[in-house]
Amino acid sequence: MIKRILIALTPFLAFLGNAQTNQKVKIDELVSNYIKELQRQKIDTICVYQSYCVGSIMTYDEPLIDEKETCTDDLTNEPVYVFWKENKKTFLTKINYCWEFSKIEIAKDNFWKIYNSNKKIINEEKVMPYEYETFQNSKKVKYTKVVDHSCHHNFRLLLKGNTIEKRFDEFALQEKDEYSQKSNINYKHNINLKSKIIADILEKITSESKKNDTFKKIKSH
Repeated sequence: MIKRILIALTPFLAFLGNAQTNQKVKIDELVSNYIKELQRQKIDTICVYQSYCVGSIMTYDEPLIDEKETCTDDLTNEPVYVFWKENKKTFLTKINYCWEFSKIEIAKDNFWKIYNSNKKIINEEKVMPYEYETFQNSKKVKYTKVVDHSCHHNFRLLLKGNTIEKRFDEFALQEKDEYSQKSNINYKHNINLKSKIIADILEKITSESKKNDTFKKIKSH
């Protein structure tokens, strides 16, 4: 089987069209419209989650690109996931610009409780950048290091009119840079954040739904 390669260069706001989809539709607009519809239904507990890698390489079987049901967005960009609480139950759907998907009920929804139990801490805590220390002229000097090809896990909580947003760059969560072996002095701070617990739970739920192909296509956009 011939393999083709696609390179994901941008986060979820970027969009690529195909003949089947409306190329004028942007995923951020779709997410915004979905949230507005939930809010019209008096739903005030919502979480938006996205996970993507910049500069990553994905392979696909060549026949896939010719399938009428194939969405280019599925091959190049990760979808956005929306969680919400309705009648004491938590539901989840995924959004890309090609399809409207079904919603599913989530049983393991303890991330709401984690936030409510640590609200003040989570609202104030921040992810620190990757920093390392070295000596120059017998003096300790601190440097910040960044990369342009990291993976990201971001979530946004919309709770009773308030918005809380947290962004996690996987590079800042590393203990050491694999190339320089410089220790990240913010490693322990970052991995012990209460908000990271929430991000990890959201990533596990969405990864499992993707692996199990949980969502059903309702219609194309």
